[in-house]
Amino acid sequence: MLTQKAAAWYLADATRACPIPLACERFRRKDRAPHDFVFFGHVPVRAYKSARQWRFVPEAVLRAGRTVAELPWDPEDLVCLERAQQDARRTEDFTHTGWRTEMQRVIDRAGASYGCRCHPPQAAAQQPRHTHPDCLLRRYQDYTIACTLPVRALVWADAAWMIPRTLACILDQRDERESGLQAAEQHCDGCGALSPDGSWRTPTATGWRIICPACAVSSLRRYRRELQGAAYVHVREHGPSAANFLCAVCETARPATDWDHCHAHGLIRGPLCGSCNTMEGQGKEFLARPGSLQHLLQCDDCRTERSLPPHHRLAALRRHLHLVWGAKDCDWLLHMHVTVEETDGGYDCTVHCSASEYGIRAVRSVRLSHKEATHVLSRTVEEALAQDAWCSDRMGSPGWRRRCSDRLDSVGE
Repeated sequence: MLTQKAAAWYLADATRACPIPLACERFRRKDRAPHDFVFFGHVPVRAYKSARQWRFVPEAVLRAGRTVAELPWDPEDLVCLERAQQDARRTEDFTHTGWRTEMQRVIDRAGASYGCRCHPPQAAAQQPRHTHPDCLLRRYQDYTIACTLPVRALVWADAAWMIPRTLACILDQRDERESGLQAAEQHCDGCGALSPDGSWRTPTATGWRIICPACAVSSLRRYRRELQGAAYVHVREHGPSAANFLCAVCETARPATDWDHCHAHGLIRGPLCGSCNTMEGQGKEFLARPGSLQHLLQCDDCRTERSLPPHHRLAALRRHLHLVWGAKDCDWLLHMHVTVEETDGGYDCTVHCSASEYGIRAVRSVRLSHKEATHVLSRTVEEALAQDAWCSDRMGSPGWRRRCSDRLDSVGE
């Protein structure tokens, strides 16, 4: 079995003479993908999890590389990049957007959102309103979809964006097969019940499993902060196992896989499933989940200091700006919806949201001083602690977790 790095090397070797713009080094399984396949072009390659690492069968990897490498390629045989009409397919943790819609968003972000500066204002006023190819290529030449580099192949001609026919066919087939994988019936591994959506899928140390909430609740314990204040090194060596508990953050009952802990103080916060644990480590999207702030403050030392872990502080500022200035029900990931850059005097922030079905436009530029950012973080922690106390008073009553989530969603500045 090949590691992801070794699989990428195999693909690079198999496509060495292939003229199609490819990025073999981007061959990796997305943490929240709702199936166990990785697409190389239009070819799905099955991934297998072993010892918490995704691995691949060498023959399947080589077959995918050779299939793409053998395709005909004529960069002058172009088709129009039409706007797709289909809606994005969503599961609880993952959204699949068709490649045409995805490309239109990239084009709009490169030009309309930030302003294409490739032409002076006088010249730009006399030309069709579009993103200049040089501007698009400079900003997004390494943008990948299924290990291809479609931006590098785009051509502006006759007032429309064009793309080589072969690449369009590759990505059309990839979308079709992705939709088929997501639409496949999923049955609970325990009782055999049919899952209504992708929310029953849960990552484990050996791969994804389908477990309905009823089976999860009947076989696992809900965490009641039994280990609050315990040192992670002690729990890791002497137990209990996180796999005996439900995830402390997921609204849908899911088995936990890891003991999440504060890396600054070494104290247990609670059990998390693989998806939540990965998101917490990245520090980008975790705070968008109801109850995530309360979970982070299960570290006794963080509660005493009234502080968040360092890698979540920028995320907390993004969350604040999203709630105050962001578009309601925006479907963009929080770290893409709000950007925050730290400077010597404070933070330069940009909040952007959907201006149309496909486009993105900047709607607000915000400057936060260090003092203002400190105030935002302090307010965020105090609101989370107050919400945690409110939920704790009602634990055990019917629907308490849903009410906590509803209150969290209503928290403003």
